[in-house]
Amino acid sequence: MNSNNTNDTTKIYTHNSAPFAKENLFYVELAGEYFGVSDYKIERDYYNSLLIMFIEEGELTVIIDGETFLVGKDDFGFIDCRTPHCYYSKEPISFKWIHIQGNSVFAYSELLSKRFESPVIVNASSIILQEFEILMGLLRGENVLKHSLSATIHRLLATMAESTSVQTKSTEYALSVAEAYLRQNYNKQISITDVADKVDMSIYYFTRQFHKQYGISPYEYLIMQRICNAKKLLLNTNMSTKQISEECGYNHPSTFITAFKSRIGTTPSQFRTNVIKNIGL
Repeated sequence: MNSNNTNDTTKIYTHNSAPFAKENLFYVELAGEYFGVSDYKIERDYYNSLLIMFIEEGELTVIIDGETFLVGKDDFGFIDCRTPHCYYSKEPISFKWIHIQGNSVFAYSELLSKRFESPVIVNASSIILQEFEILMGLLRGENVLKHSLSATIHRLLATMAESTSVQTKSTEYALSVAEAYLRQNYNKQISITDVADKVDMSIYYFTRQFHKQYGISPYEYLIMQRICNAKKLLLNTNMSTKQISEECGYNHPSTFITAFKSRIGTTPSQFRTNVIKNIGL
């Protein structure tokens, strides 16, 4: 393994693999570490590898075949580099990366993509990080044994694949916590960013996973909780529209009226009048 230190913020590790390794094993010809680099960007149409990255500080924006993902601190990202892709960060970022190659590496890439439904492993387990660091340690050294390297890569990929069920349960639990929080605090001044922070997810990942589990965005879920409770107050109390808007978490009655009408089809006062008239209250 050869190390080329481009500067104080970059370390690149290269290796020339033997024909046997290329035909039969997992192998690495390129890996590296970046420390506090800014205005970083890579764009490729094709590279024959599975790229695995671990973000230590900062956030990396990844675009794969036109779809955008965010890989944050303590997250792993993985990219099948045979697909057009780009990743960048305008702010300082520190991360480690490994281009893994081999005959069956893309089978793992497909497996991970299907299970996570995203090229991001959020808040990865310590076991995955441990296997990744063992692999990085080998890549920093000289005269790496090809079979040991392949076995270490296999262990990392297997650990990532087997961790999916654990992460899925963890994500489902976090989303249930978020759903309950929205349902119980609809009458407070809360934002979706607040809720995402509460369950320790990026806003992008939280919104995507919430919609996947509940079939509705977290923002729309919050609004519908407010509207549902507003309807109860309209029919069971003599509270004014202004009072109900405040009771349901709105600062301004006009915002409440607009949200109500766009979803129910009438203003709050019209809703109250129509229902009372129809059921004879």
